[in-house]
Amino acid sequence: DAAFASRPGAALSPLEVAAGDGILTLQRGAGCREHLLLDPASRDALTGSIADRASGSEAAWRALMLRMGHFAIEADSSEKFTPQALNFDAAGLVSFNKGCYTGQEVVARMQYLGKLKRRMYRAEVVSDRPPVAGDELHSPVSTSEQAAGRVVNACALGGGRYELLAVVEIAAFDSGQVQLGVDGPPLALHEPPYGFPVTQ
Repeated sequence: DAAFASRPGAALSPLEVAAGDGILTLQRGAGCREHLLLDPASRDALTGSIADRASGSEAAWRALMLRMGHFAIEADSSEKFTPQALNFDAAGLVSFNKGCYTGQEVVARMQYLGKLKRRMYRAEVVSDRPPVAGDELHSPVSTSEQAAGRVVNACALGGGRYELLAVVEIAAFDSGQVQLGVDGPPLALHEPPYGFPVTQ
């Protein structure tokens, strides 16, 4: 990404593009930040203006991204989630009307024939041990032979507090009883800002 900024006026719809004066703005999905693509003549002036108004730490930026539902797949969580579990459908980041794509059969089967049992949620936890991507989550209401969920991304907020994105069984989320590890601290779970379809 060349740069990022909040754009005044009405927000773009998911995947909408606006262009003008050497600047192209792309909205990645519902509730997502906008990306700016700049030509060289516009870049220096605009990025300087953004930098002059920017504030905050890298940790604060990472926490904000997690609260907005933005994640990165890390080595320890690779190939563990379907696009629907990562909310690609809810955030407008996958289309079921276009042509072939990697994993189409499995993804389409879940969309049209299966019952989605897991979703990605925001979470907060106070822990003596920093949570990391791939950490298992447990819940007393889970009947799965697997863990009730896994951490996708995490960042420290200070004072032993952490912001997380985690894929969790929907039933476990509904119960409000999800913890880090088998006997770890409880998680405070929240829906992502873009919400979910009415029917899961």
